[in-house]
Amino acid sequence: MSFSFEPSLLVGFCLVLVRATAWVSISPPFNTPAIPVRVRIGFAVALAFLLARVVGPSVEDLSTPALVGAMFTQILGGLALGAFVFIVFTAVQAAGDLIDLQVGFSLGGVIDPLSGNMAAPMGRLYQLMGLALLFAINGHISIVSAFIQSVEVAPLGKVDIPAVASGLTEMVVVMFSSAIQIALPILTALFCTEVALGLLGKAAPQLNILVIGFAVKALIAFMLLGATLVLLPSSVDSLIGRGLSEAAEVFRG
Repeated sequence: MSFSFEPSLLVGFCLVLVRATAWVSISPPFNTPAIPVRVRIGFAVALAFLLARVVGPSVEDLSTPALVGAMFTQILGGLALGAFVFIVFTAVQAAGDLIDLQVGFSLGGVIDPLSGNMAAPMGRLYQLMGLALLFAINGHISIVSAFIQSVEVAPLGKVDIPAVASGLTEMVVVMFSSAIQIALPILTALFCTEVALGLLGKAAPQLNILVIGFAVKALIAFMLLGATLVLLPSSVDSLIGRGLSEAAEVFRG
């Protein structure tokens, strides 16, 4: 028994596999260690099987140097798309980190098993809420569709490096501004609480403002948390749309 296949399909499969692996390694929600490595590799292989016919006919030069260069280009394309989505979720977690810093929860940071980095309670909560909302609004389907469209638009993975740099810079600015906007109601209330505690400390020096202030700020943060979390779904939806639109502009350019 013998099997025959088109060389272009095998080349297309390998190139898409390299691109999908680079994308899965950095793009949420697939980059989390909570998803086993074999599952992520299997997902990348499935995408490679699906899109092999899209990339294969576009490869004209099958020489070794050309294929090695094409693989590096595919890695760059996958990482570029994943970076836009990664920045979106960094913005959501950064909002929680700002609240942790203002309240004082950042002193109790622990290792986050999902990212392997130090995470404080609010930052961890916002990260989990962002992931939950991603699946609730079918954002994971939009992210996979964006990857498929990027392969269809740029099958060889060629992207404009200046456009990628400009897009990522703009997304970093959006990340910081969005993080501040998400956390702004709680941060404003905590700032007013700081001012009130400072005045109280002047009026009653015998009070231990440090201990009282931590408890009061924690209470206010938790009270306002439930009121502000209802605004998070629209923020996550808007951020995902912004990130995918920036990525689409890069690949179209």
